[in-house]
Amino acid sequence: MPIISISINESLKKFINKLVSKNQYDNKSKLIRDALLRLMSTEDIATSLDTSSDLIPITKNIIGNMIIVTPIDYNIQKKLNRIESKYKDQIISKNQNFVNPNFISFMVYDGNLQDFQKLVVEINSIKEIKNFRYLIIN
Repeated sequence: MPIISISINESLKKFINKLVSKNQYDNKSKLIRDALLRLMSTEDIATSLDTSSDLIPITKNIIGNMIIVTPIDYNIQKKLNRIESKYKDQIISKNQNFVNPNFISFMVYDGNLQDFQKLVVEINSIKEIKNFRYLIIN
């Protein structure tokens, strides 16, 4: 993943550190990525993007995959299942493994980029997730 540097004021820095320290996010990078994905999925931003630039148009169909690692816990599985059911038409393949003490889920997504971004944000909102990685293939 590319690394970028940004400048922020002290109050934003404190706010970011507070969110991370309260375990709402694993780290600062995850918080910033989540915020940017939420921003990208809003209607106003999507329609104002210059599609002649290097940015992928928000309506582009993509194939992506996801790997989710969580503790084996019924309540976490309920949260994941609730999210997955909303995107059941786009999740074309799913494989689940139980490797003590972890539940590992592999999913393949085929649909539009905007829905993929929403799916990623919803999965990222589950604070009990140990590890979550995704890849947009095209």
